[in-house]
Amino acid sequence: MRSLIVAGFLGWAIASAPAAAAPAPAPRPAEAAGSPAAPDAPRPEAPAAGSEPSPEETRLRGMVRAAAFADGLPPEIAEAVAEVESGFNPNAVGGVGEIGLMQVMPSTARMLGFADPLPKLFDPETNIRYGVRYLGQAWRITGEDICATVMKYRAGHGETRYSQRSVAYCVRVRALLVARGFPVTGVVPVATFGDPAGPAFGLRGGRRLANGRVRMRFSWGAVDSRRRALDRAGQASLSITE
Repeated sequence: MRSLIVAGFLGWAIASAPAAAAPAPAPRPAEAAGSPAAPDAPRPEAPAAGSEPSPEETRLRGMVRAAAFADGLPPEIAEAVAEVESGFNPNAVGGVGEIGLMQVMPSTARMLGFADPLPKLFDPETNIRYGVRYLGQAWRITGEDICATVMKYRAGHGETRYSQRSVAYCVRVRALLVARGFPVTGVVPVATFGDPAGPAFGLRGGRRLANGRVRMRFSWGAVDSRRRALDRAGQASLSITE
């Protein structure tokens, strides 16, 4: 019994002893040198905590950021818009014909100089080029206002009013920017028209996105078949129905 008491006391003493302090993390090269690294080029950023991007998503994020950097647009804004638009799915097709990772409208791409067969817009590099170009134009037109920029990207450069869905889009983009430490200023505008939660255009299996569009659920095999048909036909427009 006495030995049990002694053993118990020793166990309590060991458990109560303070843990050794963890070693301080080694400084990064820029910190060790005493000056921050120059931001010569954008770096791919992971999504907010709680999800781990796939290697392909990381690659696509890097492409979006690089295109934005070259265009003079903050890469974080382009990345947030791509996330809201398609969740980095280069095969995404919107409810009214938006295509690809940046959900580019064919008419918008044509206006910006796109002259290839329409299925080429599914190519991530091509889609990002035209999507970022249009977004960058909106950024400069609006005097670098975040909400006005994404409103014009969603609704068109000629739009000046905020619908309920454009406001929801802005709120989502701002939240993604804040999560990545991007300085967000200003206030969210007040919507002057629109229904925040109307029907999903009567489409079976559709889900409303923050951008006010519908994410479709359908067989990607069927999408590939339609894309091949477009390649053969050389059509200048795309129509996908359920």
